[in-house]
This record gives sequence, structure tokens and C-alpha cells, in this order.
Amino acid sequence: MKVLRRDFLKGLATVPFFGYFAFGFKNNITREISEKSIDYQKTLGIGELEVPGEKLRPPTGNSGNPLRIGLVGNGWRGEQLLNTFGYIHTETVKQHTANGETSSWLQSIMQREDLNVELVGVCDTFEVHAKRGSEFIPVKNGLIGEGQKKDTNVKIYHTYREMISNGEIDAIVIATTDHTHAPIAIAAAKAGIHVYLEKPMTHSIEEAIELRDTIKSTGVIFQLGHENRQQMSFKIARELYRKGAFGNVSMVETYTNRNSVFGAWIRDEAFDHKLGNKDNINWEEFLGSAPWHEFNLKRYFSWQRYSDYGTSITGNDFTHRYDCVNQVLDLGIPEIVVALGGQYYYQSHGDMPDVFNAIFSYPERGLTMTYDGTLKNQVTRTSRILGSEATMDIDGAILMYKDSYSEKFKDVKTDPSGPLYFYAPRTDVDAISTATSKAYMKGGFGPTFIDGKVLDTTFLHVKEWVDAIRGHGETSCNIDKGFEEAVTFNLANLAYVHKKPVRWDADNEKAIIG
Repeated sequence: MKVLRRDFLKGLATVPFFGYFAFGFKNNITREISEKSIDYQKTLGIGELEVPGEKLRPPTGNSGNPLRIGLVGNGWRGEQLLNTFGYIHTETVKQHTANGETSSWLQSIMQREDLNVELVGVCDTFEVHAKRGSEFIPVKNGLIGEGQKKDTNVKIYHTYREMISNGEIDAIVIATTDHTHAPIAIAAAKAGIHVYLEKPMTHSIEEAIELRDTIKSTGVIFQLGHENRQQMSFKIARELYRKGAFGNVSMVETYTNRNSVFGAWIRDEAFDHKLGNKDNINWEEFLGSAPWHEFNLKRYFSWQRYSDYGTSITGNDFTHRYDCVNQVLDLGIPEIVVALGGQYYYQSHGDMPDVFNAIFSYPERGLTMTYDGTLKNQVTRTSRILGSEATMDIDGAILMYKDSYSEKFKDVKTDPSGPLYFYAPRTDVDAISTATSKAYMKGGFGPTFIDGKVLDTTFLHVKEWVDAIRGHGETSCNIDKGFEEAVTFNLANLAYVHKKPVRWDADNEKAIIG
């Protein structure tokens, strides 16, 4: 007897989802199977499906004192994080309220849940950025600036050590150079300060071990900034994997492609960087424990390209992809890693490779993961999970195809050119088209949709951290997941630098080269 895809999907829907998934939120998920369907709801029975959804946790900060936040690193990402917490620079507010009209972007921030946090301090080695950080005002609950019942005075700290020792912050947000992530986070944790740390977690494996041990011994709440932990597509893919929809997974393919000077992290003249000079940059504080170099604006503003401060294409790009598939498959740390590549194009700045290939071997799981990265091509490629029963392309959306030799799905009728399963986080998509599919599969870095609402994943990620600090739930990218990320990409960097395979000695927590 042949099984219709409608019945197969209905069968999937009736299996309980784990975690905090709920049922019945059909409006926040659209599933489509074939662009050739005329009346797909009737033909495929989509209207009858119970679709997995997610409840947004109710506000946890309506009562009590606000959580006092300090920001270290008010660059591009630092400002984005401040926006997420409901703080906007005064000039940005003016730009988005021109002609008496409030932009949709600003409206969306004003309408977000008030996390009841107070920005009390900012620190940056670039005085221009530090001063700018002190000029942010709260924009929450439909009110701007003075309409808020919060102190808008933000103190400028000259060093992160001064901020941590002052005793005026409860939690710290770290968006600095990669080589300073661990030192700042460790110092904060030892002072009992909760930590939100931008990815990648650390500059080395040794730092990852020390940071993990410190977080665990102090008990502070830690969240690593992989906001794609909040994307519905990865949560659904995880449940499909747990249900056995893939069969035996033998290979995982991950990619990133960029093709611009900015995308290659050459940013000497980006933003307000032309204002930088010896007088307004604290060069020694920037260097930290890195080897000494004379003042150099290239090194300062394009620091990602220098291994003294950055973590290469793996720390910048691969970590995103790794954490996404690690959510789905619980890969953990590979046993063996090999890597090749080179710095062929952007040779004016640092030592970062612009072509990079790595293989991560998991013998006990019977699978390998690959990563291909280039800084000279912009084609969009999705992460791919290859199983004995089905193959899944996944980023912000999901396309799952049955394998031609599948036993599980051999009686499920499918269009040979169409997917077995499709998920896109939208409420207004009527059919799959090439353009639609491409739009959804473009990296997974957009918003997600919960209860029919468009929600920023970074907001959900920081909310999860703030809620956990207040005793509600746990962080999804905790120190253990961060440790897996840090060790994995650092193994790849070691393999590239030494041009030899690198093995992870899990018992002794050491990388063995060669």
C-alpha cells in the first residue's frame, strides 16, 4: 500500500516534540511540498497538520530592580547588541524619527518586551566608540529616552578591569577582539558577574579549558552569542533527526562564501575608522597579551585578519555553521581534523587564509563533517546533512529529500524534482519557487517566527540569558556548547598552521599534532 506524503507528514506531526515545543500554531509555519500543486492544502492535507510551534517565555523582569549591564567593545556588533537590549544612539533615533514619522525598524524595537535592564557602563579601547556608547538612550514600551523611568547616564570605563572591579554591574556583554574574549570573561566570572560573550568563545584551546572551569566553579550564567540557537528551522531539524527521519547520518557539509573587501574583514576605512589615531586609541590595552607591535591602524581596525588577535575564517564563519549543525546532531568535538588552504588574494592585511578546507572526523559516530570557505565567491550554499534515508539542506529554512534507496520512505510518493519535506519560517508563502527557496536558504541569519510574530533571533538569545539570570530557564549556548565550538575550530586552525592532522585527546583535553 502506497503512503501519501500527507499521511507521512501527519505521522511526523503526531510524534511528541521535545523541549518546550507546543502544538497547534499553524499560522507561524508554512509547509509546502511541490510547486506544481494547484490546491496544495487540499491535495496534501496541510490544513489538517498539527505543526510544531514555540511559546515565547512571558516577561520575567516586570518587577524588581533592573539588571545592570556593562558593555565591553562598542563596535559594529556591540551597537547591535545594545539595540537588542533596547538602547539606541541618539543620532540613530533622530534618523529614524525624521519628518515626525517613526521608522518600522524603530517601531519594532519600541514594541519589544522590556527586559528591564539598565545600561550603566561602556568600555572600548577606541575613545570615539566609548564616547558613542555613553550616548545611547532607552527605547522601550513605546517610549523614547526621557519617557523611560531609567537613569540614562552611562559611565565610560577606560579598561574592562576598572568596570569589573567597580561593583556597579550585574552582567557583562563582551564584543571585543577574539584574543580578549577569555581574559575578560574569566575576570568577570571570578567577580560574580554574569557573562554574555560574542562568538567565537576563545582564541585557543587552553583558554577554552580555563574559561569553562571558571564558569562552572563560579556558577555565573553564561551565554555564547550564537543567536541561531533561536532559529526554528534548527529546532525542527533536531526533532526530525531524533525521530530517525535521516536514517544513519554519514556526512555533514558546511560552507561559507564571501566576495568583498569588507567581507574579508579589511575595515581600515569602514564606519568611523578614519577618525582613529594614536591619541584616541589605547594601543597597549588593545594588544593585551598578544605579541608587541608598534601602533598600526591596519592591525587595529582589521584585527580579524591577524592571528595575534583573531581566529581566522574558522572562528569568524565556520563557528556559525558548526553550532547550527551541532544543535541538530549533537556532534561534539571531532577526533581528528585535517585542513588546507592559503592566503592567495588579500595579502595586504595579516595572515588569514582566504581559501580554507577542513575535514572533521567522528569515527564513533560513523560520519565526517566538511567545511569549505572562500573569500572570493559569493554564491549561497546551505549546510547539508546526508543520511541513509534522507538528505537535508538547512539554514533559515529546511528542504529534505528522500534518498533513492530509502527503505523508510520507499512507499511515500514524491515528485522526483521536489522535496519530501519543506519548512520556511513565514506565514505568507503559497508555494515553493526558485526565488522563494533561495531567499529562505540564504544563511539563516534573519528573524524567526513565533506565535505568528516576527522576532529577532539576537533579541531572543539575550532574553534567554537575562531570563536565566533571573532564575527562569537555562541558556541554550552554555559553556559546554561553547567549549565544543572553541575546541573544534581551534583544532582546524592548528591543522592548517602545522599542515598536519590534529587529534583530540579527550581524556587529557589536549591537541596532538601529527
